[in-house]
Amino acid sequence: MVSKPVKTRVFTTGVVLRRGKLLILKRKEDDDSYPGVWDCVGGHFEKGESAEECMLREAREEAGQTMKIVKVGPLIEYLDAYGRAVAVPFILKPDPKKEVVPSEHSEFRWVELSELKDYDIVPDLAKALALFGIRAKARSVAAF
Repeated sequence: MVSKPVKTRVFTTGVVLRRGKLLILKRKEDDDSYPGVWDCVGGHFEKGESAEECMLREAREEAGQTMKIVKVGPLIEYLDAYGRAVAVPFILKPDPKKEVVPSEHSEFRWVELSELKDYDIVPDLAKALALFGIRAKARSVAAF
């Protein structure tokens, strides 16, 4: 029996914090992966792009903001129903004078970390929060 190769997705994951609150964005119901689940800014690399360039571009595209990188963490790797995932995690600081303008998500919220347990979030956000030692009881959509 020949097994099918596992598809690997490589992307950035941005944890955006403002005054103790976390920015989460809801994926659209017709998204290819994790439809309707709460996400963070981030996404796939364009040709020749560094992880930092990708992260800042995705923050501009998805949240309409120019953000600052506060910290970068080690790679996060996991398997889920969509294949193998490798994420470069960042902590980002938003522009305090600008409001979030989502373009690729159906809605956004600034939530207290204690409220995160009430939301289904993507695995990479849950893993990034744990990696950076940000205490939140997150209800992550199961990864295997």
